This record gives sequence, structure tokens and C-alpha cells, in this order.
Amino acid sequence: MQDNVEVTVRRADVGLARRRGLAGALALLVAFPAAANLRAPRRVPESPSSALAAPATRLVVERERLTFLCGAEACDVLAEYDVTAVGAEHVRLEMILPAPGDVTARTNGSPETVSIVPAEPLREEELRGLPEPGPGEPPLHRAAFDGVLRPGPNTIAVRYRQPLGGEEVGHSGRRAGRFVQRFRYELWPLREWTRKEGFRLRLAIGVERPAPSLWQRWFGHPRSVSCLTSDPAAPAVEGRLEQRGAHLWLEAELGPSFPDRITCYVGDDDLMPRY
Repeated sequence: MQDNVEVTVRRADVGLARRRGLAGALALLVAFPAAANLRAPRRVPESPSSALAAPATRLVVERERLTFLCGAEACDVLAEYDVTAVGAEHVRLEMILPAPGDVTARTNGSPETVSIVPAEPLREEELRGLPEPGPGEPPLHRAAFDGVLRPGPNTIAVRYRQPLGGEEVGHSGRRAGRFVQRFRYELWPLREWTRKEGFRLRLAIGVERPAPSLWQRWFGHPRSVSCLTSDPAAPAVEGRLEQRGAHLWLEAELGPSFPDRITCYVGDDDLMPRY
């Protein structure tokens, strides 16, 4: 009798183990398609550009006008500086670039020859000021040119192209999310200059966007632009948004104090940072 009970118990244990194994296998089969559909959000790494580093000679910078005109993948950048020189001078001017593209520079309207080389090794002030690069960020480059200045007021203008980075948000399984683009600009090199009292940086960012219809304004999410600063006490760039032609423009003014950097985002208006 006891032997029969033991056999029955063993058979029950075997049956339970088989059922548990089958349940585990079914769970794996159910989970496998879900796991296969999981993916990381799409991401496009980008590197920053910077303001001009102060030259060795003593100049006074009165203001900077900084314009970004952004398309689908990059922004055309124009940085203009009003500076005052004591006398006629040749100055060496340099800046950090996010990519080794074409750069044009002019002093008082005259074109200058620009050299572009890898930024490594970084200088001591760049090591202090630049943030640690994130995963996959393109290597930085250095643009340099010699400017011929006259006594008194001078204008220095630099044009270049800055690629847009960004990241996908709100994706789920096979469903694509929406993409928020961004670019960064380093302001801290301006601290090395002798700045005129009341120094101001005038910022203008234009993004391609046809004027939204009434339906889009009420029920949709038109493309927009928003900028944050590295200053925790003033995290948002306060400015005016205005549609002009086929572009939406954000215009703002920073100064006389300013943050180390600004980060600007382009995407659907409901995804823009707000503080």
C-alpha cells in the first residue's frame, strides 16, 4: 500500500514539474515578441560650437549678435561682434566648431583666411569650460583666422554650419515616436574678453515652419523652438516668438551677465521645455 502511495506522489511531482515547464515555455513565447519589439529611442549625437576666444591683445567687446537659421538637419550660424581697438592691430581669433565644415570670417567686411584643425589637445580653459562629451558625440574642431583691426570700432563676423542633434521621444514597441532636435552654444569664452559695461548678446533663432492654420493652432502641435541655459537660477531663455514668412523666430537678449551655455530645442510645441 505504501509503495502505491509513493508511486502516486512521484507521478504527481513529475506532472507538476511538466506543467511548470510548459507554463515557463509559454511565458517565454509570449514575452519574446514583446522583447523583440523593444528598442532604444533613435538618437543623433551632436557637439557644441562656441563664441570667439579672447585674443592676446586687449580689445573691448561691446555686443554680440548671434543668429541661427535652422533647416531639417542643420543651422546656418552667423556670429557678429562689435569690438573696439586702441590702435591698428593684427589679432588671432579662434573658436570651437562642432564639425569641420566651411567657415567664412570677415573683419570690417574684408574676408580672412580660416584654418580648421582638430581641437585636440584642448587648452586649459577649454578643459575647464567644455562639458564632458556624451556617447557618440563627434570630435570638436578649432577654427582660427587673423583679423586686421583699425583704431576704434570694428566688426568681426563668422559664418558656419552647425548640425542638429536630437532624440526620439514617446516611441513604444513598433510605433515610432516624435523627434526633438537640439543644438548647443558655449558662451563662457566671452568671460575672457574685456566687455563693455552693459554688454548684451542678441539671440535670434529661425526654424523652417509654414504659418500654422487655425485648426493646427487649436488641435495640432506646430513646430516650435525653445532654449534653456546652464544657469539653475534662470533656466529658460525668455524671448519673443513670431512667425515671419516661412519661419518661426525666437528672439531674446542676454546680458550683462550670461550663462556658460545655451541649449536650444526644435520640435512639436507640446514637447518643448517649459519652466
